[in-house]
Amino acid sequence: MPEQATVTIKNKQWDVTVAITPAELAQGLGGLDGLPAQSGMLFDMGVAQIIQVTTVPMLFPLDIIFLSESLVVTEVYRNVLPGYLVTSTWLARYFLEVNAGEVEGIDTGDQASVQIAGQYYTPVQYQAMQWQGIMGGITGVIVLIALAAWAFSIVRKAIKGEEVEYPL
Repeated sequence: MPEQATVTIKNKQWDVTVAITPAELAQGLGGLDGLPAQSGMLFDMGVAQIIQVTTVPMLFPLDIIFLSESLVVTEVYRNVLPGYLVTSTWLARYFLEVNAGEVEGIDTGDQASVQIAGQYYTPVQYQAMQWQGIMGGITGVIVLIALAAWAFSIVRKAIKGEEVEYPL
């Protein structure tokens, strides 16, 4: 189940669903008839990049805010109608989709904060939390590769008829 969070920028606040998995990122808000006021979706792309957002599957207009890894507003697109492709011109890691008209007064350079499950995270803490998950996944892959290489060497020795030594 997607994570729930609260995003705050200046005096604006939205209760959002956080999209992280490929399925969540692909689905987004597509197909919904609308959103309650002060709600939306925060998309985490994992790394800073040029982001393309399609509003083709949308049924209502949106405001879209692109955010850097440190949660600084890099770009704001207002009243994006269904059927368009919006491409960031600056690197961004996150983007926020909310109802059209809700980002009035928010500009590039503004600082956002994210509160997840009742826990407030500064931008640096939120970024560190995301990296911990990534590093845990990388560590797991490295361990699996090492185990596969070890198993492969044992099988290769056995096929050649060589003596196999087990470290345990």
